[in-house]
Amino acid sequence: MKKNIIYSLAIFAFGFTVLTSCNKDKEPAVTMSGTYVGSFEGSFDEHDTLTSSGYQVLVTSVNDNKVSVAGNDFENFEVLVTSNGINVEPVSQADPYLDDFIFISDENKLKFTYNKGINTAEFIGVR
Repeated sequence: MKKNIIYSLAIFAFGFTVLTSCNKDKEPAVTMSGTYVGSFEGSFDEHDTLTSSGYQVLVTSVNDNKVSVAGNDFENFEVLVTSNGINVEPVSQADPYLDDFIFISDENKLKFTYNKGINTAEFIGVR
C-alpha cells in the first residue's frame, strides 16, 4: 500500500513536470521576457545613438503570445509572437514599422530592426 502511494506520487510529479514544461512552449511571450543587453544603432527625435555594448532593452509579456519592447532611444512597440522550433518569430506584421524581429531561445538572443521614417532602431543582444 505504501509502495503504491510512493509510485503514484512519483508519476504525478513527473506528469506535472512534463505539463509545466510544455506549457512554456505554448507561451512564447513569457519565454522571451527579460532584459537584453547588446549593441544598438538608431536615431530618435533627431538624436543619433550608437552603442557597441551595454545597451539595454526590456521585453515584457503583454499576454501569452504578445510582447512589449522598450528602450530609451526608440519608440516602444508591441509584437505578436509564436514559437517556431527554437525561435520565437512575429506572427503577423501588425506593426508596419517593424522590419525584422527574432528571438533565438537556445542562445537567449534578440534581434530587431524598427524603421519609422527618420526614427530607426537596430538592436542585437542577449539576456
